[in-house]
Amino acid sequence: MTTMLGAERRKQLVQLVHGEGVAQVGELARRLKVSPSTIRRDLTDLQSEGLLARTHGGAVAPEGTEEPVRQLRSKAFSMEKQRLGRAAAAHVAPGSTIMVTGGTTTQAMTAFLVDVPELTVVTNSLTIAVALSEHEQVDVVVLGGYLRHSEMSLLGHLTREALDELSVDMAFVGTYGVDRRGLTGAHVEEADTDRFLLRSAAKVAVLADSSKFGVRGPVRIAGPERMTYLFTDVDAPADEVAALREAGVTVVQV
Repeated sequence: MTTMLGAERRKQLVQLVHGEGVAQVGELARRLKVSPSTIRRDLTDLQSEGLLARTHGGAVAPEGTEEPVRQLRSKAFSMEKQRLGRAAAAHVAPGSTIMVTGGTTTQAMTAFLVDVPELTVVTNSLTIAVALSEHEQVDVVVLGGYLRHSEMSLLGHLTREALDELSVDMAFVGTYGVDRRGLTGAHVEEADTDRFLLRSAAKVAVLADSSKFGVRGPVRIAGPERMTYLFTDVDAPADEVAALREAGVTVVQV
């Protein structure tokens, strides 16, 4: 039984590190509910197998794993993402123009958007655009820009220039990390584009499962004052949820 539990834990470790790109020992221990020393041993074993690379205080995904990163991340917390996607789509008004930014959590919305009448979706995600292309009743506007291959998202000044021509009622965004201080990112150019995307929408809805709490990237994207809604699951930390509500964010837990 111990061996099976260890194998399952290491599988989850690989998913988390590949999904985030970088992870710290303390955060991994908190998420998996084991001691930091156990995590360190697991990381050493996984490094020897070439599944990740150790860093001071944590681990990173090895180079050359862009495609597996996205595949693993789309599977991580998949049920939670489906629930968040359904709940978020329920807040989309008929006849509105929304923006859905790139990411595996926001991508879960697409299946629930196709029944919204007279909907226009603006996106910088090729994956989301392709998913919606099968549904002719949804008008899709794809923003241009520089392609970030690992995310299949379009970034940079061309993205921002295209958005200047549009009027967006609500933006639905994922995030690297969220807490009472707002949203953070890990990729500088993506975060810069995200800031502009958020400023361009009348309202902002953030989709973040509970694994995004306690994770803080190096790049600040927006404070809680920019968030209209936060869609998360019931396992989100109660103190952080309360602080965000106190800041005026409407938190929907599913």
